[in-house]
Amino acid sequence: MPDNDRIDMTIKYCKIDSKSLKNVVDLWEHACNAISSREKLILELETFEKDASDPQRLFGQNSKTSRILEEKKRSALHRRIKKCEKQVNNHIIKVHKELGDTVTYQGRVYFDKMARDTTEMLYWLQQERRQAALEQGGMVMVDLPPISPLELV
Repeated sequence: MPDNDRIDMTIKYCKIDSKSLKNVVDLWEHACNAISSREKLILELETFEKDASDPQRLFGQNSKTSRILEEKKRSALHRRIKKCEKQVNNHIIKVHKELGDTVTYQGRVYFDKMARDTTEMLYWLQQERRQAALEQGGMVMVDLPPISPLELV
């Protein structure tokens, strides 16, 4: 949490009685625990996708069997993440309704982060693969002459 947000929360909550403060802390702890559980699942998905989304895997042996197993594991991970997201949503909504606070993670509104996590993760995994291929000289850009419509006929 950024320092400014911490200061704002300290100022906001230092003025309330201890019973109310305990309720506030409980709400935030439940939200943080749910978010932490989801982030662990996202990390597990990322670890899995490092290999499972790599196009080079398609050229190995037992490709068809491996793809079926990959899809089963991917589906199971996504089900677990969706189930966890329901809990996270409930806690975030509760924090917002009861306290008027917006839950953020590394400076991002957590609802927005959840919506984009998987897409961003796959994008950055692909960028890492591209970078590795460029460093190894395996990816070379070639200028090709333009194709005229007459050549297509």
